[in-house]
Amino acid sequence: MHFEIRSTGRHMWTWVLLDATELTVLESDRAFPSETQASAAALAFAKLVTRAGRALTSSPAGGLI
Repeated sequence: MHFEIRSTGRHMWTWVLLDATELTVLESDRAFPSETQASAAALAFAKLVTRAGRALTSSPAGGLI
């Protein structure tokens, strides 16, 4: 999967998450005033998803009770 930054045609930008076959998996629910801001939002989303994935797959520090 990879992100692509796209112009909305109204001087606004959005990010799209594409799979290996270039099909849209997820699209930003808002538009950004610059390509840089859309890229930053995509990066922030990717980091959030990565952190959530780690939290879900890690074992509890205290073990089972």
